[in-house]
Amino acid sequence: MKAKYILLLAALATTVLFTGCKQEEPFDTQSADDAPLILVPYETKSGLITREVTNPDALVDSVIVTPSRYTTVNWYLDKELVFTGTKINMAFPAGKYALTIEAVTEKGKRTSRSGSLTVNPAADAPYAGAPAGGRHLVPGVDIPVSGKNLGKVAAIVVTRDIFGKDEVVTFAPTAVTDDQLTVNLPELKDGTYYLRLKDTEGALHGSDAIQVHNASVVLEGYNNLEPGKQVVVTGVKLQDVASVTLDETVITELTVTATSVAFVVPALEVGEHTLSMKNADGSDVLFSTAHGTVTQVKISISPESTLWSGAVALQWDADRVKVTADQMAQVPVGASISIYFEKLPDGDANMYEGAEYKQYYALRITTPWWDGYDLVGQMDMNEAPSPYTFTYTDERKATVETCGAMSLVGWGLQINKITYK
Repeated sequence: MKAKYILLLAALATTVLFTGCKQEEPFDTQSADDAPLILVPYETKSGLITREVTNPDALVDSVIVTPSRYTTVNWYLDKELVFTGTKINMAFPAGKYALTIEAVTEKGKRTSRSGSLTVNPAADAPYAGAPAGGRHLVPGVDIPVSGKNLGKVAAIVVTRDIFGKDEVVTFAPTAVTDDQLTVNLPELKDGTYYLRLKDTEGALHGSDAIQVHNASVVLEGYNNLEPGKQVVVTGVKLQDVASVTLDETVITELTVTATSVAFVVPALEVGEHTLSMKNADGSDVLFSTAHGTVTQVKISISPESTLWSGAVALQWDADRVKVTADQMAQVPVGASISIYFEKLPDGDANMYEGAEYKQYYALRITTPWWDGYDLVGQMDMNEAPSPYTFTYTDERKATVETCGAMSLVGWGLQINKITYK
């Protein structure tokens, strides 16, 4: 009897055991209301993704997102939608492009990864980089454009799109050598275009994008004004500039070329001042800023000494703003270093926070050695005013001397000037 009782208990235990381990259908945790997340490519320490291929090889890449069933993935080059889907396998003309991978849910929630795509030209293909002085061209002016295999170019096609389908105009170069084209654009409206190089067999080849200006435009140098010193501002179509005005002071003693204007800055008090320029016919010279072109700009005069000046948009993966150790040697320990910046509109990078977006602005003060050699680690600059100031300590000075330079990297910011006092 006892043995039967034990067997009965064992049978009941087995029944309970197998009932408790019964396999259930997997529970779906995805919801159409979820905020999208891009799981692959991973969020890198630099914040950006970079891709590089050689024409005619295709960009082969994939994205993993959640909630996958409710999310569409869009691929953009220079803000042009080129593909929709999680796996891309497409070839693009040679050139340098801003790459954005965007995930959008059915409810309109979105997030993105940003970076760059470089498509290198094939070894025997014609290719032209940015024109002399940057990606800026003026219609009706001969401008040299350097490159390789350019002797094969029969015509230049100007298009509004990456693939060359939306053609604006086709024209022959003024002069051609194997490493240089002389380009004289026909009449075009202001804007961004792509140059496509047509060879003698009719095939189109890539080139960097260009910015077309019809008016005189100052591009760089106007943020670096020091009283009593000569300043050189650079731009396009500047050969007719006749005067520079700082507040109420008109300066007519200028050294002018098609791409530069040099003048001596008069005595100015510390503070903010207004700068403008006019051509001989009375028309305004424009200034290129982070917020578009304007007829006058505000410049600051301070008791500080200038270490670096320009108008450079930061990138995570490029050492575009660098002050060498030799230049930094003039900065004493204990000095305050100030970084003057502008926040770029539509900086092509957003962070998703809850149900809202905010523009992504970041700054990292580092060295060419990067990891482990920061002067100031990565900072969220969304609410930070310009200038950002930090103290040059013994430790920071030693780091710069060891690594050879102070470098600025980040996103969404244009650096205009670095000073110390």
